[in-house]
Amino acid sequence: MIVDSHQHFVRLSKHPEVEGFRKAQLAGKDPDALPQLSDVDVAKSLQVVLGLMTQRNIDMAFASPQAKAMATHAGTVEQNATWADLTNSLVLRGCQLHPGKFAPIGMLGQHQTCPSDRIAKQMEHWVGQGFVGFNFDPDGTGGRWSNQPFIGRHNYPVFAAAEALDVTLVLHGSESINSNFPFTAVQYLVVDIAAFVQLMMAKELFKDFPRLRFLIPHAGGALPCQIGRWRAIAKFYNWSSPDEILGSGNVFVDTCVYSHLNMQMLFDAVPLENILFGSECDGAFPGIVNPETNDHADNTSRYVNDSSLSGADKERVFSGNAARVYPRASRWKA
Repeated sequence: MIVDSHQHFVRLSKHPEVEGFRKAQLAGKDPDALPQLSDVDVAKSLQVVLGLMTQRNIDMAFASPQAKAMATHAGTVEQNATWADLTNSLVLRGCQLHPGKFAPIGMLGQHQTCPSDRIAKQMEHWVGQGFVGFNFDPDGTGGRWSNQPFIGRHNYPVFAAAEALDVTLVLHGSESINSNFPFTAVQYLVVDIAAFVQLMMAKELFKDFPRLRFLIPHAGGALPCQIGRWRAIAKFYNWSSPDEILGSGNVFVDTCVYSHLNMQMLFDAVPLENILFGSECDGAFPGIVNPETNDHADNTSRYVNDSSLSGADKERVFSGNAARVYPRASRWKA
């Protein structure tokens, strides 16, 4: 079985009525009513993704709203809460319309001035609706990085809720208004790197929340190629080492890398029990072909299949680890 732990319902977020609602919000013209998409509209937006899943033998995917659309730096507290609830409701409908194919990952109404206990209550609501995890933006400033590190006590209500609800927080970046940090090319990876290093810096976090789980996408950013640097820096600053962080059972990464070389680097650097299969199926750069394979670059399952891992180890990466990291996903299986 192949479970894709990193998928976004990008086309659903880009539906004209949905996108138009957000544009109106950010223009200061809060619409009086939420978009009313039919089941046909929702299902139609997922046809390409379902086709690719069939082609790539992906049995199930953990699906979240478009990451860029989180736009946690924009809007107001109230607008972002409404926007998150709207997109979550659409993701939920997409999962319900395709039993056994998807499990929902939520968006949170983050904002620089939003108290985290409010975010925690939003998490409780959506877990009650069946959500198995949530994307959480460690930046939240659109690439300005003017907030305090996300590991601070200001986010403890969110971490307490995630631990109590037994859901995983995906530390995923969002939109960037910094022209030096294009969002898919740089900002997402900067968030991955910053998130992992901040977890190395966090002396008390996993003592306070021993069952808290984070997934850092895109293979942890620089983790596969810079783990040696981070081991040395950890000793220099007396931080937790990458090996301690990965060995704690609290931090995981996915396989969203796009060549045989990078996939092998990931398997060499990170323990297999910390790696979940992910592909961003039809997300980051749809239709772009890798000349090594003459196949879509984001068909990451072929890099796993073509690796030297044993059959048992491939099974752990493809599905076994996901069942452990996302225990609530079992209710969504066929």
